[in-house]
Amino acid sequence: MIFLVILNRRVARLAALVLSLGAGAGCGGAPEAAARLSTPVPVSGLVTYKGAPLTRGTVVFEPDAGRPAHGEIQSDGRYTLTTFNSGDGAVVGAHRISISGLNRKALPLKYHSPSSSQIEVEVSGDKSDYPIDLE
Repeated sequence: MIFLVILNRRVARLAALVLSLGAGAGCGGAPEAAARLSTPVPVSGLVTYKGAPLTRGTVVFEPDAGRPAHGEIQSDGRYTLTTFNSGDGAVVGAHRISISGLNRKALPLKYHSPSSSQIEVEVSGDKSDYPIDLE
């Protein structure tokens, strides 16, 4: 019986230690960073290639951290981004941009990947219009 009491006290102390360590793990600015990575701001714009609007395809904004955003290019060349819910925009921060859904005759292959497009923008809450001019 005494053995069980001692064992229960050790288990209780260990559980208390584990819980106290876990409770402190999320402190120190993490809520602000998490909110920034999970709260999109409105982003839309016009995509042009050689001065003329693209009439189809998908724009992808790939952030340094967080979830990518995408938007279908409409027949007038405009797009609106979605990250979590339709039209909610993109997370704040630096993004690499790519255009997918087009063959290389319609658009050079370099624009099909965020790593080769060499197009970067900084999304902020201060503006919502992000034109993309491709050459």
